[in-house]
Amino acid sequence: MALKIKSVSIGERDKLEPMLVANPEVIEDGLRVITHQQQTNTGPLDILGVDIDGTMVVIELKNEAAEGHLDQGLRYYNWCRQNIAWISEAYKDYGINIKNLPRLVLIAPSFTETVTQIAKYVAIGVELKLFEYMAVENEKGESGLICKELDFGEPPEQPRIMSLSDKAKKFEDAKVKKLWEKILEELPKNGIEVKAVGGYTITLWYKGKRFMYMRARRKWISVNIISPAGGWDGLVSVSNRKDWNKLDGRIRKCMAHIDSTLEE
Repeated sequence: MALKIKSVSIGERDKLEPMLVANPEVIEDGLRVITHQQQTNTGPLDILGVDIDGTMVVIELKNEAAEGHLDQGLRYYNWCRQNIAWISEAYKDYGINIKNLPRLVLIAPSFTETVTQIAKYVAIGVELKLFEYMAVENEKGESGLICKELDFGEPPEQPRIMSLSDKAKKFEDAKVKKLWEKILEELPKNGIEVKAVGGYTITLWYKGKRFMYMRARRKWISVNIISPAGGWDGLVSVSNRKDWNKLDGRIRKCMAHIDSTLEE
């Protein structure tokens, strides 16, 4: 005969932690608990476990969605990573493989949007899993946990930055396009580094300092130069060599200012 179950609320320390300590495989097959409430330099770590491959698993629990959940888990993770040799020796019966980097598992009934968004980036360097749990109880008063791994996704792909030649395709005026290409050929000869950034923009650097940017338009080049006094001077439209030559003094003045600040 099937028993009816209902969801119930449980406390983090008094019920959630003991239930997971008693039955860690509700999280993952083969997971064993090494210890719980392990003292660290940032407080007590909820559960420290080891998986079937001998990898140490840091488990941080919350009984509600909390903005600081991931931050707290990472502090305990950092402590375990720094002390993995000592932990392995102290709990040598568990066969911890110190060559494996620890894993981090967060468990809560739900997670805030902040945590799930940051998790995408943390997971690039740390093996991280988020589990949402639901506590249930049957007619006999017996309780249990249902844990489901949350898919928090991956970071968006890095937008493709167009090459300098791709940016030049923006120009509808062939003469302006040729001027753009000639300017980009001349700038490095004066010690100026050209960097392609998003859209049809390039930034110009001198001795490690960004001081200017140029953007390809359909019929002209937009140019802006940083003032030695600070801040951008304002956009200038360049459509021929004469326009560009008018900027020579401003460019050299800015470069001289960078030279002087580096000498100080």
